[in-house]
Amino acid sequence: MRTAVALLALSSLSLWACSEGSDDGSRRQITAPDAGDQQLDPPDAGGLGGSVGGAGGAPIGGAGGVGGDPVGGTGGEPVGGAGGEPVGGAGGDPVGGAGGDPGGAGGAGGDPVGGAGGSELPPDPGVNAGWVGGPCAQDADCDYEEGYCLQDAEGYPRGMCSLDCDRLCPDRDGMPVTFCVGDVVAGSGACVQRCDYAAFDTGCRPGYRCETRARYGEADNLRGVCVPGDPDEEPDPMVGCLAELNGRGLNYSPAGAPGDSPAGRPDLTCTIDTPVMLSSPVNGVSYRYVTQETPGAMYMSCELAAALYEMSALLREYDVVEVGHIGTYNCRVISGTDILSEHGKGTAIDFKWFRTADGHVYDVEDHWEHDTENFQTAEGAWLYELGQQMFARRIFNIILTPNYNAAHDNHFHVDLTEGGRYIGRADGWDGHVHMGPNPHGD
Repeated sequence: MRTAVALLALSSLSLWACSEGSDDGSRRQITAPDAGDQQLDPPDAGGLGGSVGGAGGAPIGGAGGVGGDPVGGTGGEPVGGAGGEPVGGAGGDPVGGAGGDPGGAGGAGGDPVGGAGGSELPPDPGVNAGWVGGPCAQDADCDYEEGYCLQDAEGYPRGMCSLDCDRLCPDRDGMPVTFCVGDVVAGSGACVQRCDYAAFDTGCRPGYRCETRARYGEADNLRGVCVPGDPDEEPDPMVGCLAELNGRGLNYSPAGAPGDSPAGRPDLTCTIDTPVMLSSPVNGVSYRYVTQETPGAMYMSCELAAALYEMSALLREYDVVEVGHIGTYNCRVISGTDILSEHGKGTAIDFKWFRTADGHVYDVEDHWEHDTENFQTAEGAWLYELGQQMFARRIFNIILTPNYNAAHDNHFHVDLTEGGRYIGRADGWDGHVHMGPNPHGD
């Protein structure tokens, strides 16, 4: 048995190998969860399956960004800026029988896997069954080498698959991203699931909540991970911004706070005001992460969701039916500063291309013409006009085009910086695009 330690659990993006398990193959005792973690009455956790990451992606967060911008720029984390794919995963087979009986092997959406209080939980969607963070009744249900099951009786509702780790954990395509944290098992780190708002409405399975935890052995590397307990109370959908989304008929689900800190900056926390998962179509236009084949749900602030409704109205005037984007949320600072990026607040999105109803694609990377109003192509003129219209109609406060700097050469960065009013580039050239001082270097 693995020696029990008090359950604290979870944090940081994991990629590859974990430490070896115990020599005799037996499971270490875990620590019992705090008393406050045992009163469970979470809401349903239906999967959204979309972007704030990508299948197995870095989701809601990630590394790197367009031109060096982390989980916010191209190559960033899903739920990341340009390049971040949603963290989310596709299905996975149920652990044990489909809808197992109480006390049995359990299953995706089945009855509790034995254990106190399990019968009060909503069905488990089985998104990560058989993988780290998924439900289990015994070690054999964790379908990977040296995996073990943290039992329901030990304080993990319906059980939770884990794995010993020194620093990093493995990821699997189609599954939520993992993270190595301490205070779960004695003498080692343990792999857990990172909060994934594309896979679960609350970021975690029923019976678990999203909390910010440090990576095992790295106190300054923080991520939101799933631990036993009640999820945060959802906001009232009839209040403020959410009421506006409701009135416009947008397809969204309230989401939890990310609970992340930028790499190396545990003193900063990425906070989203009224976070939501927004699904396409948005006012008749679909938004698709550039590496995905179909549109997925996007993790962002309610305010950005409302702005995308207005953006879609503009795009429909140009007969646009689909937009390719490279990220929304990405917990990072602006390069060279101590200031959180708007991507870290869920108030920014990066647009790469626009497709019209007749199939024509206007790609910022391929068609933008730099520093001119005497365009050589219809596509260049079209993109320039669209950027000017976004600005003139005050859909966004900040618009950075490829004229801004090389880091934005393949996309339009748009955000809702409070008090901002800017479109253009960094060096002061004002061919009718520079509208004011640059409020940040995003």
